[in-house]
Amino acid sequence: MKTISAADTPVPSDSDLPKAPAEATARLFIGLWPDDAQRWEARAHQQLWRWPPQARPTPASKLHLTLHFIGEVPQSQVEPLMLAMPASFSAAELTFTHPALWRGGIAVLEPASVPAHLQSLHAQLGLRLRQLGVALEARPWRPHLTLARQAQGAKPPVNPPPLHWRFAQLALVQSEAGFYKVLRTAEAV
Repeated sequence: MKTISAADTPVPSDSDLPKAPAEATARLFIGLWPDDAQRWEARAHQQLWRWPPQARPTPASKLHLTLHFIGEVPQSQVEPLMLAMPASFSAAELTFTHPALWRGGIAVLEPASVPAHLQSLHAQLGLRLRQLGVALEARPWRPHLTLARQAQGAKPPVNPPPLHWRFAQLALVQSEAGFYKVLRTAEAV
């Protein structure tokens, strides 16, 4: 009869142990949400561009102005983020006048200027997010409408008509599998 010693017993390594299931995550952002008429106005502006074959114009239903990209967060953090959203906000107005092609082939429409109360809203939301432990993007905020991706070589229109938008809704949005789901909104006062 063979005796088994502790030296003969295999010791499981960390890679042999069962993994705890990873918590589900949600990809989120906070944005100013245009109405349908504004989206179609931006869609008409998109049609003034000359797009290369590989360009992926943003569908009208997804056009918005991002205030804060939050990114992937644990599902358990979604409800606190929803509760941190303000109940209302001061209506924001922007006039988009500058078509541009950013590095990486992102075609955008930028505003002529950004009013102080919109800068303040961005800062207040940033403070709320930091208080919840959300890491904010380090680069400065550049308000814009993303008109297309993979648009290297696109030709923007020369002197396009300005888009004047009054945003009446602020939204916490989840992006999942190419679709947007509005989780909570705040109305302009």
